[in-house]
Amino acid sequence: MNSLHVKYVLVGAGAAGSAAAAAIRQRDPVGSILMIGQESSRPYLRPALSKEFLRRQKTRTELAIDPIGWYDEQKIELRTGRRVMHLDTARHAVTLDSGEEISFDRLLLCTGATPRPLRIPGADLPNVFTLRTIDDADRLHHAIDKAKYEGRPHPGAQIRTAARGRAVVIGSGLLAVEVAASLKQVGLHVELLVGRALPWSKFAGEYTGRFLTRYLESRGVIVHANIGPDRCEGDGRVQRVLASGGTAPTQLTIECDFVVSAIGITINRELLRGTPIAAEKAILVDEHCQTNVPGIFGAGDCAAVYDPLFGKHRILDHWTSARYTGQVAGANMAGDTAARYDTVNSFTSQVFDLTLHAWGEPRLVDHRLVRASPGNGNAPADEREFAEIGIAGDGRVAQVLAIGRNSEHELYRQLVARRFDITGKEEIIKDPARDLAPLL
Repeated sequence: MNSLHVKYVLVGAGAAGSAAAAAIRQRDPVGSILMIGQESSRPYLRPALSKEFLRRQKTRTELAIDPIGWYDEQKIELRTGRRVMHLDTARHAVTLDSGEEISFDRLLLCTGATPRPLRIPGADLPNVFTLRTIDDADRLHHAIDKAKYEGRPHPGAQIRTAARGRAVVIGSGLLAVEVAASLKQVGLHVELLVGRALPWSKFAGEYTGRFLTRYLESRGVIVHANIGPDRCEGDGRVQRVLASGGTAPTQLTIECDFVVSAIGITINRELLRGTPIAAEKAILVDEHCQTNVPGIFGAGDCAAVYDPLFGKHRILDHWTSARYTGQVAGANMAGDTAARYDTVNSFTSQVFDLTLHAWGEPRLVDHRLVRASPGNGNAPADEREFAEIGIAGDGRVAQVLAIGRNSEHELYRQLVARRFDITGKEEIIKDPARDLAPLL
């Protein structure tokens, strides 16, 4: 068996891994670093897959996190297309799928996640896709081209002159909505099976969900609320989705050329089997991103970091959090123990020309206050200037969502950072004409 010793081994070549490598190299200019990635591509901007890359507005080269040659210049060995099969915490060693064993001084687990499988009859038919990797996006590009060239005509159009291509997107979260919008932007007829009362309901309130539904429908996406898929059918490939639920009196049949399932993720934690590393749904790490096993760290989607702001471990499955936890982990691996998780988590999402900004923890929200102009709730979908402030049971701000109102974003972040108690100040918070700065 071939063997090698490396000071820093990074298992995962995504946002967290690349951020950790840069943080290590800033503090340790000579220590050997090995980054191992299961995908064949070097680290890239995964959030663009559902937006600019899917719409062909960015190329593979433009998605790269680091310039060509950066890893060589930094003396970081990047191995792509390789998988770590076994972790021996006692011996501080990992074994690759090639059989090679690599020992280490410090290890970072940033293995990410995989799409949650769609478990309905017909889900294994060709042309039922998920979107997690750049190769997934390339397969979707081929499906889009084929659908637009020889797919089903759009509903209600004349057969000879009709635009072609129909897609069904399944899911209610960020990815499902972004994919639905991008597919519509490239010229397809798109129907979104939400499965819940409103899209984004896992982290947003009713006001935002209703606004988003109107907004999507105003852009031509058909939104099926409270309706989920029962089965996919087709002659050798998916040609229709049968769905039911909600107020639909009978089963709904949606003709399509392909399906995209975006119903969540499963955290990759297979390497933990047989190890003493503490985990629940994800790998438990402290505010320094270290596990309960000294010298072994976790970051990105696969880790639940202890967040002092909320006093609990949190899974932060967004790009900005993966980069930040990767930086914290890398700094601590290189001996900078002052680095710790001490930020307000945030994320953004782009849907057509709409941008959502979010800060904080939705799981603690007991009720929400809406900061919007009077009548905005019944206004046309293109009037988008409001914020939802999520309040915990103790009266303190736990989360803020904002559509527009860009000049107030730092104030919203501060509301969460200070866990601001809004008791007695509700009317000020709700009034968009009132300045929030004096409150802080």
